[in-house]
Amino acid sequence: MSNLMQVIQSRRSTRAFQAELPPREQIMQLVEAAEWAPSGVGKYLWHFTVVYSAEKSYKLARAVAEVDNRGPEYNFYGAPVNIIISYQRGEHHAFVDGAAAMENLLLMATELGLGSCWINQLRETCDIPSVRALLTEYGVPEDHIVICSAAVGYIAKETPAKPRKEGTVTFTE
Repeated sequence: MSNLMQVIQSRRSTRAFQAELPPREQIMQLVEAAEWAPSGVGKYLWHFTVVYSAEKSYKLARAVAEVDNRGPEYNFYGAPVNIIISYQRGEHHAFVDGAAAMENLLLMATELGLGSCWINQLRETCDIPSVRALLTEYGVPEDHIVICSAAVGYIAKETPAKPRKEGTVTFTE
């Protein structure tokens, strides 16, 4: 089996992170992997905002929790880093481009021994004023919508693999 397939099969969503920040160089490798994702019509109009601060990541999680009724425990699983993928509002390929970039980022995190978790709640709340204020403060362009974000850090607790569904492939010749 190829190394890439091993990474694909071993990737898990981390649900508990250590507080320690991974080295900045590793985080930038995740962003570089995301930048190399394919883009519809080759536009590459995404923007990557790295929140490299446990305190700021927590503050953002709490803002999301408040407007989305997520409760007092909601904290992006305690991740010290949050990488936000945003895209120019109204662009046709925004969501597929963002998803491709996110997948590259998550796979690279696994390759580097980091935990990661795809966070969708920022997408749902990015235009609510209290959340938007933080996003703008942290560097998300005002004319962008959040496509998704990744909670990233060292794994505090391994996530077990979930069973895979069978019968999801139809092959026609």
